[in-house]
Amino acid sequence: MPTVCSETCVGRLRYLGLFLYDADAVLAAASVEDEHDLYQAQLDLMLDPNDPAVLAAARADGIAEDWITAAQASPVYQLAKVFKVALPLHPEYRTMPMVWYIPPLSPVVDVVANTGHDGEDAGNLFAAIDALRIPIEYLAGLFTAGDTDVVDGVLRKLAAMRSYMRSVNLGEPADARIPAAVGLTEDELLAMFRLLAIAKYEDRYVIPTAHQEQAGKLEESVLEGCSLDFDGGPGMGTTTPVGELRYDPVAVESFHLTRQRAEADRHDALPDGAGGGGEKK
Repeated sequence: MPTVCSETCVGRLRYLGLFLYDADAVLAAASVEDEHDLYQAQLDLMLDPNDPAVLAAARADGIAEDWITAAQASPVYQLAKVFKVALPLHPEYRTMPMVWYIPPLSPVVDVVANTGHDGEDAGNLFAAIDALRIPIEYLAGLFTAGDTDVVDGVLRKLAAMRSYMRSVNLGEPADARIPAAVGLTEDELLAMFRLLAIAKYEDRYVIPTAHQEQAGKLEESVLEGCSLDFDGGPGMGTTTPVGELRYDPVAVESFHLTRQRAEADRHDALPDGAGGGGEKK
């Protein structure tokens, strides 16, 4: 299922997918000296889900086959790593964020149209990028630690897609020079357009199934991850009349039950009555 934050995002979160990444390389990627290198370092963490060596390592590490398939179909991987139009938020914080953003192109079109020129013409759009209503320096401060060249490249790709598809939709001859100007082939530009403009829900939200053999660990990650979803959970303290936060003590019985749950590989390995009701099978 999609996460609640995905479904309720006021910023219209439109894609959900997963990456295969090199966990052993995260610290080095987050520690690069030059902040402008952080964006590329984060991209380098993402492994190609179609690379035979990556697939072999994933299977050896026990990653399920449908998770591998989901990684291969991940729209976020396509937008971030393949087309390189999605950018991480504040990479200079070195938290390696995995929520990615596509800078807005609409202000460019508005700038051109307000001058009385064709707002869909590739030449006009490329020339107007520096006149954004949202300054490109501001966008670079959000997404690339101030590197304006990366943001400029993203906006040019979006402008090229818009101009190229305008010709296609009007039945005019497609101009292969437009995608070539931003380092894309016509097929790549069309694939990017399909994903950005006309992809169906199942293409935008690619979510693998949680496996039964992982269910216990998933549940324990909630119990041990400071969840506030249940009474008596971590942080569920009380406030005294003078404003002091006082935490309720953990009962010995609760402690032992939680430990048994954490150590159990399966629900049927739990002591009687600890599985939340129902017959043991």
